Amino acid sequence: MPTDWSKPSTSALARLSDTRVRQFWDPNHLLSAVLNKAQETGTLHPECCNRKGFLWDLTAAYAPGAQWRDTLPEPILLNGPIVRTTSDLEVLVAKTK
Repeated sequence: MPTDWSKPSTSALARLSDTRVRQFWDPNHLLSAVLNKAQETGTLHPECCNRKGFLWDLTAAYAPGAQWRDTLPEPILLNGPIVRTTSDLEVLVAKTK
């Protein structure tokens, strides 16, 4: 998006304070391409967030112990935009504490 000209601010990153949560700014769309390929072959498909062929502003959550290898594990949450999925993510994180 034209408004994505820099990494998330400290205040944006502080919204989800659990150390297991990672937020990425993907200026070259590398992570977006990997997630897009995975969602095409998986069972979960985001209800939003595809902009000009790139996934953008997306929440993806994986089960504890899931490992990213040549093939990504199936996410347990894949949706967005992030502002609308924060509570879903917080519930998932709380369940695995």
